[in-house]
Amino acid sequence: MARARPPRRLADGVADRAAAHAEHATTAPRAAATEPATAAPSARRPALAATLALVLLALLSYGNALHGEFLYDDLPYITDNPQVQQPTATRLLFEPLTDRPELGLHRPLPLISYALQAGGRGRDAPTWPFHALNIALHAGVTLLVAALARRLRTGPGTAWLAAALFAVHPCHLEAVVWIVGRAELLAALFGLGYLVLELREAPTTRARGGAALLLFLAGASKESAFVLPGVAVALQLALAGTRRPAGWVRAALRQWPAALALALLLAWRFAAMGTLAPTSALATYRHLALFERLGVALQLLGEYFLRALLPLTPRLFFHESEFSQLRPLALLGLAGWLAALAWARRRPTLRAALLAFPLTLATVLNVVPIQESFAQRFLYLPSAFALLLPASLLAALVERERARRGRIGLSLVAPAAALLVLLGTTLRFNPLFDRALTLWRHNVAQAPDVPFVHYQFGYFLHDHGLFLRRDAETPGALDEYEAALAANERIVARGERGMPPDQLARAWLSIGAIQRVLAPPARRNPRRAKEALERAIAIGEQVAQLDLELARALYHYAQLRPHGLGITNDVAERALRRALQLTLPAELRQNLEEELARVLAERAAPPPASAPPPAGETPAPESPADGG
Repeated sequence: MARARPPRRLADGVADRAAAHAEHATTAPRAAATEPATAAPSARRPALAATLALVLLALLSYGNALHGEFLYDDLPYITDNPQVQQPTATRLLFEPLTDRPELGLHRPLPLISYALQAGGRGRDAPTWPFHALNIALHAGVTLLVAALARRLRTGPGTAWLAAALFAVHPCHLEAVVWIVGRAELLAALFGLGYLVLELREAPTTRARGGAALLLFLAGASKESAFVLPGVAVALQLALAGTRRPAGWVRAALRQWPAALALALLLAWRFAAMGTLAPTSALATYRHLALFERLGVALQLLGEYFLRALLPLTPRLFFHESEFSQLRPLALLGLAGWLAALAWARRRPTLRAALLAFPLTLATVLNVVPIQESFAQRFLYLPSAFALLLPASLLAALVERERARRGRIGLSLVAPAAALLVLLGTTLRFNPLFDRALTLWRHNVAQAPDVPFVHYQFGYFLHDHGLFLRRDAETPGALDEYEAALAANERIVARGERGMPPDQLARAWLSIGAIQRVLAPPARRNPRRAKEALERAIAIGEQVAQLDLELARALYHYAQLRPHGLGITNDVAERALRRALQLTLPAELRQNLEEELARVLAERAAPPPASAPPPAGETPAPESPADGG
């Protein structure tokens, strides 16, 4: 009696196919290998044309974004950063980004690139070379998106469409147009290069070493690259078609060069910062339980997926409360991602790409809380995986028409329309990033109930000397600071977390400075200035690390003494002596000492009744920009 044959395993089938392929390769006629490649040039022309088209799309999408000014985090990270303006090897390689180690940012490669371009010129450096390099990096990343799609065996049409959609998508505005978005660009460039090498069918030892080096460079550009080995394993398993645990273990063990690269990165990071993570006090959702953070993470995933596919209006800041409660758009995006996974169940590589999307976002989904709730620049690399979905659908339409009619015609309308819509949206929104005032006016219009956007708009109006409203279209810094504080009161009244203490102190301090000395004399309000400065002083006294804000508030407060508001010379002297006990820059300390000398002189020889108020000016507050 014949023994029953055991069921054929999937892994055995894969092995048999590999063996058959090897046998065919070894028995193929040798003459085929030595045939003259007369058709090679003509065969290469379409590929070269497709490559050039992708580069042109990437350059065209951001060609109107070459002359934007330094914005927001560009100031503390580039123009006002001693690491960039007076670079040394130690500053660039072994110090955290800027003078805020609590942010947990160690990004030496972007810093080196900024230093090479800045030339120590601070805010006087031309911005177009910075923008030009960002756009060139975007073109390079676009080509790697096409290469990755080919590695995933999507077909040349799908690969080209995925890269073309990536080149023109407006979800990349922050990463490409904002100069400090370069960290995203470099991490994506090296990270995609790592994945392309790792996903070769039979990578050589040299290729795996090169892949590990690229992973190291990606991690030295941005911390989010640390998750890429997990993405590589997931994609390798999908390409191999294996579901057995033994296959998972083998795929993971193949990543030992990547593990070594990550270990070196972590050691370098610890040597530079003395820690591996940002300070937990800065984390947005740190007050939520793990179960609640999982709900937030799912909503964030949905929002990211929706914005990776659709040309939605950009926003620079989202309040944490927008994702700690049900957000319809986010839920729609989450449902779309789940539906796409179900649709791709018979397409293993597309399904793997859709699963890679949340993996590449793992560090920013706030399961482990971070400082940002949501930022569109985080989408730069993950969108390469999400865009394989629409590219697959559009390419399928083209292939269906080719199969039915033997040629391509009307089916090209859909991909062409998609590219034109995305390109038009990107070109439309690029100018938002030309000037700080334009950008924050847009963000106030998009999120009028969020205090932070009013606060930032107020700061940049203040920085441009626009203290009071000029007309209905041109608000003043005073209006926006007060709008920020009013919005903050509404948020706190709903039981949500409002502005952090440093922003509150700076907002009250700025209102006090405007009402005391910066507004035209006829429009100053000393009584309102006193109230605002007292609020700033109270916050500064309660919160550590606000020495600068507290000292400036005390300085302005002491200068209100001629206005008959109960601020006597004795009160002013105590305020100034308190300020001089703080850690301060030399210029502000000198201003305080000079004011204290005037107070003591006034006490020794009382001034005449008609003495004018002392005219003192305080430097504009430092940039309140936060890292990300």
